[in-house]
Amino acid sequence: MMSIALAEAPVFPALAPPLTLRLRQETRDLHDRIEANARFARLMAPDLTMAEYRRLVARLHGHHGPLETALDAVSHRLPACLVLHRRLTRRAALAADLRALGFAPDDIAALPRCEAHAIRSVEQALGALYVLEGSTLGGQLIARHLNAALGIGPTNGAAHVVPHGAETGTLWRDFRLALDAGAEAAQFDPDAVIAAARHAFDVLDRWVAGA
Repeated sequence: MMSIALAEAPVFPALAPPLTLRLRQETRDLHDRIEANARFARLMAPDLTMAEYRRLVARLHGHHGPLETALDAVSHRLPACLVLHRRLTRRAALAADLRALGFAPDDIAALPRCEAHAIRSVEQALGALYVLEGSTLGGQLIARHLNAALGIGPTNGAAHVVPHGAETGTLWRDFRLALDAGAEAAQFDPDAVIAAARHAFDVLDRWVAGA
């Protein structure tokens, strides 16, 4: 009786998950820690005070300003499709918010600045941008709450809350596509991007929780 040898099914290597999926999964613990940060948690409290809000804006100014400056310094090494000039707008918005909230120019200049940002590589820049860009997604909800709780909006103390305006969804989608495409094309090290994002989350959490 003739036997027929069956060819073994080819074995294909498992496809790597998209970088943006890995980022979401592998930074979830730090994202949850940020949301549990007492100062961020108070932001959505019904009894939020103006004094609490002013302290938070001052801390965010001290964090975002140096970070955006550091990102500017490496912008020439990042994909042009990221259009950083449309993304790095919060330092100006935060400064305007502080002025609207009663801070004098000398007071703003004297505010502490976070020096923990180390942006020397494409991966470090992308990891930091992941945290910055992701933080814009809940802006509309926060903006509505601030208007109801404190009577403030984009022109009198909350311009930084929705920094991209109507472009928020588009810029986030384009950023995610650029991350996934770049990782798939081996333009940068995905593991290093994830490590940088984790560092950026940790720095933000510790800075905002500080004095």
